[in-house]
Amino acid sequence: MTPAEKDRRPVAPSRDDPLLRHLSDRIGGPAGRRLLPRWRPAPVLLGLTVVAVLLSALSSQYCRINGWGGVEVYHAGCYSDISALYGQRGLAEAPWSPLISPGYFEYPVLTSVVAALAAALTHFLLGLESLEGIVWEAGRASLLYWDLSFAAAALVWLVLVLIVMKAAGGRPWDAAIVATSPAIIFGIGINWDIWAVTALALAILGFSRGAHVSAGVMIGVGVSFKLFPLFMLGAVLVLVLRRDSGLGAGVFLRTLLGAVASWLLLNVPAMLVSFSSWSQFFELSAERGAGYSSPWHIWQAIAEEAGGSGLAAETISVWSFALFAASCVAILILGLLAPEPPRMVQLLFLILAAFLLVNKVYSPQFMIWLVPLIALAAPRWRDALIWQGFQVLHFWAIWMYLAAGVGDQDPQHSFDSMLYVAAVLGHIGATLYLMIQVVWDVLRPCRDPVARSAMPAQTESSALPTAGPRTIP
Repeated sequence: MTPAEKDRRPVAPSRDDPLLRHLSDRIGGPAGRRLLPRWRPAPVLLGLTVVAVLLSALSSQYCRINGWGGVEVYHAGCYSDISALYGQRGLAEAPWSPLISPGYFEYPVLTSVVAALAAALTHFLLGLESLEGIVWEAGRASLLYWDLSFAAAALVWLVLVLIVMKAAGGRPWDAAIVATSPAIIFGIGINWDIWAVTALALAILGFSRGAHVSAGVMIGVGVSFKLFPLFMLGAVLVLVLRRDSGLGAGVFLRTLLGAVASWLLLNVPAMLVSFSSWSQFFELSAERGAGYSSPWHIWQAIAEEAGGSGLAAETISVWSFALFAASCVAILILGLLAPEPPRMVQLLFLILAAFLLVNKVYSPQFMIWLVPLIALAAPRWRDALIWQGFQVLHFWAIWMYLAAGVGDQDPQHSFDSMLYVAAVLGHIGATLYLMIQVVWDVLRPCRDPVARSAMPAQTESSALPTAGPRTIP
């Protein structure tokens, strides 16, 4: 094996990651440098993802058996917007209602398309059963709709793992953070967020390979699922403003052009069919007040406990936007003053994390957004597990908090509201901790595990250089 071939070999996690290296001591120690890899990463990662998908399905089994109604869905931790909206937003009667009727379906166009396609398939399959004389009981339609939506999301999860594996370059095993993520296990069945996350991952992969127009196209696709993939343009702009990043203004313009073109191609037809349906998402986002688990909701909860009054929706909107804008300015300054050009995905992680921290709502499934970025921007297993541990704590705390609000049970069978506040502060603190780690990596590139793995192969006794070649992202 030539030295060049050795440099191209995947990074061994048991030798590179401190936590995995420590754990590997229990089973024979880390992999040696001359050990030839016996397993290709892709089949192993897909196998791990299949196991995680099964665990996710089992976590929702109570609701699959008993339905998604009543307070017990919170106690079982299997509440799902997907099932709830099937009956509440007209999908049970008219599958294409999110796109063609002026109803109330508060999601962008591609999420509406995915929801409508699953509803249409549900109606088709139930129609076949009716032709065969099969009488299906009440609730079967909702169950079938959730199962179809979950199956599609599971396939998207598999694709996401492969995308992250490719985007990680010489560190394919970092995609195991996505494949085994507790955040995705508990959050994938709640809503359609995995689709937008995967579109953003495709944009990152395209950008890393120099396909800037294609990356922009996937940004436009992602924004048509959810708003947050738009923030990748901000990360690209920061690098373009650094003259030593190797990226010119043309890179940003090509990425922007691809994003605008794909967004218009997807959204203009929906506007023409029913502008009121298309605009529901934007109207709700502008008008909503403090949503659950946001710092604004915590402010309201503490104020209510103290007998005071909270903030008005307009005030919250202004402050949320102002704080996010200030965060973006701080990230811009960091990117411009860093000793070396940061990796694009590091900047993207900081922007998206800042948005989640100051946004007007933090729904439980939002934790999915950061998982692929953790694997690409800060692939340290200890930090990833700490963050996801706090996310799972918040996952259960929000359900118990909601159960206490809508149910009729003794206080000892629910969470105290202040415990919910503590869980929210915990997930905020964990996200801030990850942001600090990424900022520290940007300021000290030799600390960044991805940058280290891009350096020429080192012997065990050689010291790491203070800086090395950078790759984007």
